[in-house]
Formats: sequence, structure tokens, C-alpha cells
Amino acid sequence: MKNILLSLLCASCLMGPVMADPFAGTVYGVYPEGVMVDYGQGAYLVPSQQATFQLGGLRATWTSLQPGQYVNVSVPDPYWNRVVRVPDPYQWKLKHHPNHPHGGPPGQMKKHNNHNGNGNGKGKKGKGRGW
Repeated sequence: MKNILLSLLCASCLMGPVMADPFAGTVYGVYPEGVMVDYGQGAYLVPSQQATFQLGGLRATWTSLQPGQYVNVSVPDPYWNRVVRVPDPYQWKLKHHPNHPHGGPPGQMKKHNNHNGNGNGKGKKGKGRGW
């Protein structure tokens, strides 16, 4: 019994540094650099490959995340140095991705605010009159 408790204690000590403190926030956007998670007083740019994301307690892939979703994020300690604090996510987006249409995963073609669908995201505005 003593050996089992000692083994469990050693295992938890070894796993301790690998586990990360989770944090939560709203997905601001998904970019090639990672997932931008807004936590209220700023945002974190989280490396998408090293982080674990949860939506409503269920694990989610970074490619399934959409702007506005509330997520819990866990980053293992060895990768915390790759998490970047972004004071103003809007300014970051303007600087690094000014033409990114919706903040969704790269390659996703979903258009927002496309009323009456001419494909330019402006509805009938800007379609031209043809004369």
C-alpha cells in the first residue's frame, strides 16, 4: 500500500509540470498563427497545434472553432512560451490579416453579411449596373 501511494505521488509530481492551467474566453478568430482567444482585458494568440480546446466540456479541434464561441483552453507548460498576449485583438487583426474575411479557419469559404448573395459580401451594392 505504501509503495502504491509513493508511486502515485511520484507520478503526480512528474505530471505536474506538464499539465497547464486552463483559461477561458471567447474565440476572436482563427488564423494561421493560432487561435485568438479574447478574455476581456485583451487576448491570447494560442498555438493551435499544442493547445486543447473545449466547447461546453467537449473537446473541439481548432479548425471547428468559430468567432464568438466561448472556449476553455489548456496549453501544456512547455508551450506557454509560444502563447502571445495581444492587448488589442482588433488592431492585431488589422496589422497582420487586414483582408481576412471572417476570422475563421484558413481556407473556409463561409461568407458573412452576404445579403442577396452576389458573392462579394456586400449584397447588391458594388455589383455594377452593366452600363
